[in-house]
Amino acid sequence: MKIIKWKHGDQPTVIDKKIAIAIGNFDGVHKGHVRLLEAAKVKALENDLAFGVVTFDPHPRDFFNFNNSSFKLLDRQEKEYQLAKIGVEYLIIIEFSEALKNCTPNEFLSDILYQQLNVVKMFAGANFRFGKNREGTIQNSKEFSQAIGLEIITVDLEQTKSLDGKDKTVISSQSIRGLISNGELETANTLLGRNWCVTGIVKKGKQQGRELGFPTANLDMGYFLKPPFGVYVTKLKIIDHKTNKTINDWLPSISNIGKRPTVSGDDINIETHVIDFENHGVDINLYNKRIKVELLKFLRPEIKFSSLLELKKQIGIDTQKAKKFHSLK
Repeated sequence: MKIIKWKHGDQPTVIDKKIAIAIGNFDGVHKGHVRLLEAAKVKALENDLAFGVVTFDPHPRDFFNFNNSSFKLLDRQEKEYQLAKIGVEYLIIIEFSEALKNCTPNEFLSDILYQQLNVVKMFAGANFRFGKNREGTIQNSKEFSQAIGLEIITVDLEQTKSLDGKDKTVISSQSIRGLISNGELETANTLLGRNWCVTGIVKKGKQQGRELGFPTANLDMGYFLKPPFGVYVTKLKIIDHKTNKTINDWLPSISNIGKRPTVSGDDINIETHVIDFENHGVDINLYNKRIKVELLKFLRPEIKFSSLLELKKQIGIDTQKAKKFHSLK
């Protein structure tokens, strides 16, 4: 997959053939996104077009509300990995800026997508809005886009039963965020089509887990969405920095997400202990390595213990529960 970064005012992209794109933010690359992407992929193949994705950086939600950045379901590298798996040939990342924000819907379609990016077919969900003040809709743009040679195709997004089981509801990043925030992890994973994961570079912490006999690989949750604080059954993979491919099979693990109140923590981290690490034949030193931690099941809320001895005892109990969960998988 070729990644092209483009901003308002740049020269046209160097793509040697016309391109069919799916457009959106694709945070999560969930089942609804996959349906949209597969539709664009099939049409690109049928019409001998390149298959691409147009997305935005920063996320428009970050651009308009920079104080509320802790909502992401995926980091940039994991999104790229998921899109490449689907077969995207070109990932075009448009810089979201003041100039882009002030483009009218017709300018965005004509000047940017058609003239600059060589797009002749655009696939989007029925609710996709674009252009200045989000005035552009699929329905009110079809006549203009057809006149300039850009076909817009609406894809009905994947639907699932609503939580009360009565109606159908569209699978969206927002609905998945709500489920994860409410602790409904299994349902969120179902809508994603895979287990939700946190990825990043392992940083050296205070090594208190090692002192307790349970060494952990620590990731800063940063701009990731925050699920309920507590202990989760997880599994972990090590990822190659350059290729973005996983190095090892999944390792059974257990993680704590929160501020570590017993040891007076401040930042929100996910601390992951690989169960029986020494038996898996991998390098025990995870510092500065990129890892992927998938969340499988919530075990208990985060608790402040009266002593480190009590904490150690509870970690032992949690680890045994995680072992049992993994053994049944």
